[in-house]
Amino acid sequence: MLFSKNSQLILRNSVMFETKKVFFTGNIKDNLPAYLLTYKTKINFQKYTDYINFQKQKNVKNIYIYNNFLVSKKIIQDCNTVVYYWPKSKDEAKFQVMNIISCCTINTLIFIVGNNSCGVKSASLILKDWIDFKIIDKARHSILIMGFLKKTVKFKIEDFFKIHTWKGFYIKSLPGVFGYKKIDEGSQLLASTFSKNIKGKVLDIGSGTGFLSVCLLYFSPNIDLTLTDNSIVALKCSKETLDINQLKAKIIISDVYSNILEKFDLIVSNPPFHKDLKVNFNVAKKIILHAKNFLNKQGELRFVTNNNNSCEILLRQNFKKYSLIEKNNKYKVYQAFLK
Repeated sequence: MLFSKNSQLILRNSVMFETKKVFFTGNIKDNLPAYLLTYKTKINFQKYTDYINFQKQKNVKNIYIYNNFLVSKKIIQDCNTVVYYWPKSKDEAKFQVMNIISCCTINTLIFIVGNNSCGVKSASLILKDWIDFKIIDKARHSILIMGFLKKTVKFKIEDFFKIHTWKGFYIKSLPGVFGYKKIDEGSQLLASTFSKNIKGKVLDIGSGTGFLSVCLLYFSPNIDLTLTDNSIVALKCSKETLDINQLKAKIIISDVYSNILEKFDLIVSNPPFHKDLKVNFNVAKKIILHAKNFLNKQGELRFVTNNNNSCEILLRQNFKKYSLIEKNNKYKVYQAFLK
């Protein structure tokens, strides 16, 4: 089994966890929690794919696995140790850690592990009012720190929401969700191609903050809209955005098409082209390759990508016709038809 650099640091200090009741969460990238010897192991995943894939492991029978939006006292109450994998976003890390420690009792042992390039060294400063950290181990540009929770913290989710506006509508977002700091330019370019001519059943893949769905409903309020995302936090934002604008749509947690059982007249998406800090085309590739199984005969796929990514070979192989319908200095929008 090949473990990430972060997990290798934990594994090098595995003796510290043998008698502990450990709660794992954060940006977990491998199956270390299934192999690390502990008294008890619990894990919370926020990505649906990670949750499903971990359940398929052979040695997880005595491990408690969750896919919850927020950590609760009920989940974490019998754990005396937390292992948090630091993500690439400091805002996301603060949001998640503040939620976690608000559910912990005083003197809970907190471990944080992460890559230096993701700003993990800032954890000590961000959390100094509640935890005094010390370095346990470091290697290959990763670091493992440890500290005890010295006082309780009050966590209010409302403190972490950002609200953006678009044509009088409100877009709500939380740290870690694409479009948190501002409405993404690529999404705006894609939305600029929407019109009142959109009808029927529409699927928004990777709904994120819900911005594209709001745009669709703004132009075509009578469509039958379904939103889907792999992130439970993103779906929370999508729902909040719909609710605050008094809009209606179906919301489904899904890894691209994994939980989609219907066919649609239009599929729209602003797919991610990065996984953490690395370029990754896998999601966009899945969307294009399998769209024909989820589109009606006259159905259309419409998506945005940055100008450095070429999708034309895949589109040519999987669609009868396609075209570039909008472009600026950073992004371009494709539409493709089965017939």
